[in-house]
Amino acid sequence: MNILMVGPDSHAKGGIATVIANFEQHFSSEEHQLFFLSSWSEENKYQTEWQAFCSIRRIIREKNIDIVHFHVAQKGSFFRKALLSKMVPKHCRIIFHMHASQFDIFYKKSSRFVQALIRRTFNRIDHLVVLGENWAAFYETLTDTKISIVQNAVQVPESPSYDDKSQTIVTFGRIGERKGSYDLLQVAARIEPLFPEVRFVLYGDGEVEQIGDQIRSMGLQNVDLGGWLSKEEQAEIFKKTLLHFLPSYHEGLPMAILETMAVGIPNLTTNVGDIPELIADGVNGIVTAPGDVDRMADELACFIRNDNNRRSKYSQNAYQTIANEFSIAAYLVRWEEIYQSI
Repeated sequence: MNILMVGPDSHAKGGIATVIANFEQHFSSEEHQLFFLSSWSEENKYQTEWQAFCSIRRIIREKNIDIVHFHVAQKGSFFRKALLSKMVPKHCRIIFHMHASQFDIFYKKSSRFVQALIRRTFNRIDHLVVLGENWAAFYETLTDTKISIVQNAVQVPESPSYDDKSQTIVTFGRIGERKGSYDLLQVAARIEPLFPEVRFVLYGDGEVEQIGDQIRSMGLQNVDLGGWLSKEEQAEIFKKTLLHFLPSYHEGLPMAILETMAVGIPNLTTNVGDIPELIADGVNGIVTAPGDVDRMADELACFIRNDNNRRSKYSQNAYQTIANEFSIAAYLVRWEEIYQSI
């Protein structure tokens, strides 16, 4: 079968682009062939959107497409894919692959008209794919369309490359309130007098200017903003990272957590979205409630002191979790099964 994958450009920022890039680089099948259509890019946003609307029917016809696989988030992403999906001929099957970290909030805050539009859109597609049990339970309240769970995955190296002597704690991805970035600053302020040699670096985009102002107003000397990294730059940072700290309030299944665990970097994160399906507190990382700055600071202090050899234990277990359950090879086999089933 021929599958058309529709979503952001694979070179764009963010987790969805990373997922699409993994398909581009690693998907290989004797039975299925993938084609790609960018519906959004950072450099030419409106031009890319327009080109997608103008070309989707032509591509489906020319490539004899059987299945259109849409990558979907909330707000603008959902509306773009909802409109594009209406342009798909009836003989094609449609998959909505949901990556949204706040679709529940988006739905609840929408007008009744938009809520009805969301339900109608889900009801007329053929398959809904979500990242975990929590999201499956939510979408089941909106639609009777078949739902499958396919958790994100990453390429796993032959062995971890973790530096347990590092003194750098990092955050990768979007910077802002949803990601708990302001809570991170509160934690950093408590850690600074105890471990002045430890540094926090936030890599990403978003509320960079606001966070920078907050760092200065708090007088923090142990926090830096590192900008957005390419995958090559990120790989170098991995080699010098003690911990990945992501104190989010809303998530799906973050690629940044998967990618850091895959090289043996432990995570301190929160019990939101489908993160608890990935990280077991005290086994392969640290999980707290969002906003629980006191516990975050206490747990982080214990980790920095390396109480009970936590660093080595969490690192080895984090790597093994990804190797056993979240490898890209098993992920792509699962997608082949879904394509075949519809």
